[in-house]
Amino acid sequence: MRAMIACIVRAGFEATTIEHVMAEAGVSRGSLLHQFPTRLELTVATAEHTMRTVMADADQRVREIPSPLERLVQYPAVMWETQTSDAGLALTDILLAARWDKALAEALLPVTSEIELQVSDELLALAQNAGLPDPSAYVPHGWLLLASTRGLIIEYKLDPSRPMILTAMQALHDDHRLLCERLLARK
Repeated sequence: MRAMIACIVRAGFEATTIEHVMAEAGVSRGSLLHQFPTRLELTVATAEHTMRTVMADADQRVREIPSPLERLVQYPAVMWETQTSDAGLALTDILLAARWDKALAEALLPVTSEIELQVSDELLALAQNAGLPDPSAYVPHGWLLLASTRGLIIEYKLDPSRPMILTAMQALHDDHRLLCERLLARK
């Protein structure tokens, strides 16, 4: 799956073929097709792997922040760091491809449904640990934060020299901090 991720990051999902992945991994066609008989199966396995990798990375980064409230406040930075990793970039490209590839969208549904529940649970726990009086009020904002971060990353990757994208990310971070303060003030 590392080879598939590397190919997607380098050339994009649409341009990534089984042959590219074989060459990147240094394995034979038979070896790859034994594990993943189709590109669709390889893609779904890669998507699940990238989702779990990004979640584990975010969890590790959050744990490194000592204060539970600061973990919540700093979550936009954690999202930016994890979503701009190779796993995060490959995942975003796969999810974008699923918009027009119905077979991929259908195949991803069981994985994305399971992961979305886990992400919602993690957002809820983050808010509970930070002491928010209504932690469930934070969960939709966490999803908005994730979608906004992914959108900004797509724009950033088009041309990293555009300072307005980093300015927009900082504005998102600042707005998030204000939201956390408002949610905390509801006590």
